[in-house]
Amino acid sequence: MRIALYYNLKFGGAKRVAYEHVKGLVKLGHTVDVYTLDFENDIFDPGRVATNVFRYNYHEFSRHFPVLSRLINDFKIFLIYKIIHKKIAKDIDSNSYDLVLVHPDKFTQAPFVLRFLKSKTVYYCQEPLRVAYEYSMKLSKDIGIINRIYENFNRYVRKRIDLRNVKSAKFYVASCLHVRERMISAYNVFSDVVYPGVDDSIFNPLLKKKKNQILFVGDRTDLLDGFDLANSAVNFLPKNIRLNLKVISWNKDNSQRVSEKQLCEIYNESLMTLCANRYETFGLVPLESMACGTPVIATNIGGHRETVINNLTGFLVEPSVKEISNKILNLLTNRKLLEKFSFNSRKHIKKNWSWDHCILDLEEYLKTHIGHEES
Repeated sequence: MRIALYYNLKFGGAKRVAYEHVKGLVKLGHTVDVYTLDFENDIFDPGRVATNVFRYNYHEFSRHFPVLSRLINDFKIFLIYKIIHKKIAKDIDSNSYDLVLVHPDKFTQAPFVLRFLKSKTVYYCQEPLRVAYEYSMKLSKDIGIINRIYENFNRYVRKRIDLRNVKSAKFYVASCLHVRERMISAYNVFSDVVYPGVDDSIFNPLLKKKKNQILFVGDRTDLLDGFDLANSAVNFLPKNIRLNLKVISWNKDNSQRVSEKQLCEIYNESLMTLCANRYETFGLVPLESMACGTPVIATNIGGHRETVINNLTGFLVEPSVKEISNKILNLLTNRKLLEKFSFNSRKHIKKNWSWDHCILDLEEYLKTHIGHEES
């Protein structure tokens, strides 16, 4: 197949999925050309593994003027950004691809390009527009009246843009069952599910000595990531148990990010990984940890319920400091159970969650639902 893939995402899990889609489809012998406005050139840049990459310029107004830059950048996204996407769609259509695989956009969630494409399009949704549909993202009561009026207007416009762009797609794919349910609720569209995966050749068990530490991967300051739960749960342990909570955050600049190799080593050095999110659409951390043979204690929410098998590869828990702490203690005092979970975790990933499996599922979906016949 000849495939065009659009994305415009910040460094993180969603961009990594786009990268793996390009890499995997090219590996299977397909032509995949990337169209993007992203120039970040980080380790998850899909252009690094694409057949061809076409980058389009778009610049935000200087952030040195907070109020003015917000107004100008919103205006540019609502009007000028749409014009650029019309150009991208025209360029894609002129190359007669078998299909266009469209990933999200950091400015609008569902990209404008969906409106203008005449080619067969598949929108790969990793979550609906959060500020439009999540209660946790609602405006604070402390916000001033002028800011409240403007923010409500801004969110109203963004919600309409996102919805219209979604409705313009020909086919829909959700990244997990949880996201599919949210798409039905937000957009009244019904999608198939093609899961992300984990590169089990990068994330794998190493012969490394375990340290007296538990791993948390996330933002210390984001309440939804649940660092406070993880930290409090470790501190709630009996005083005779001294454990270090190792914190890794992807939300840093390029110079401070750990590499995948370093992250794999940290997973392997840790006794277990805490995924204490209060909210998570899917989450790649549990997959990475289990691929390294490191059991996971994860909150019983969102994608965690689809990846972690309770009492087999780890524990699914309520977002409760006491319950999380008790499960940590359970594994610390029962090394046979810890070893069993470790073995089961790696086996579970190899069988169900390696990117090799997930890309084959994606390829099968594209061939079956788009109606392309191999010559």
